[in-house]
Amino acid sequence: MDVTDYPNWFDGYARQAFERWLLNLAGKPDLKFLQIGVFTGDATVWLAENILTSPTSTLIDVDTWKGSPDESVHQAFNWDDVRKTYANKKSKYENVYVAEGSSATFFARVNQSTYDFIYIDGDHTAQAVYADAVNSWKVLKPNGILAFDDYTWGDGLPDQRFAPKPGINKFLDEMMGEYELLEQGAQVWIRKKQGESNA
Repeated sequence: MDVTDYPNWFDGYARQAFERWLLNLAGKPDLKFLQIGVFTGDATVWLAENILTSPTSTLIDVDTWKGSPDESVHQAFNWDDVRKTYANKKSKYENVYVAEGSSATFFARVNQSTYDFIYIDGDHTAQAVYADAVNSWKVLKPNGILAFDDYTWGDGLPDQRFAPKPGINKFLDEMMGEYELLEQGAQVWIRKKQGESNA
């Protein structure tokens, strides 16, 4: 597949939310961002060029670059080529780091409130999204932002275990009172309240 054939889902609809909630952070020093699921790196490029412009601000991208067997669109991709496409884009930015592998493996190595922004766009099953949310909350700083992509993706699936929304809703219900809801539509964005525990 030619790289021009890869869909740019970020510019398609996610970019507007990124601009709404992150542009006020542009250029600030010592920001630490984390992405779970990056595909070809369109969000990575936007963050590096528009927000994480201070040399002391960093982004970690976590992905397996193997796709998901539960998402039919992924079966059309050559994931080695997707990984190479991402690597070519990422190579321009010295403050972007790669953690290739599962999100569970990554989170097992992080044990403190580290991140100002975390974007969850990895495995879309309800169980996986919920696990990513719980693990992200533990390492998100107070006043940090947690965003979920594809909240409404899979609404028509007969088995909702394979859709993100039930996992996101479960997390939101359990954390009620510990966050400020910024927006809830195609994506969900929340801000962690100051002084909340990481449990």
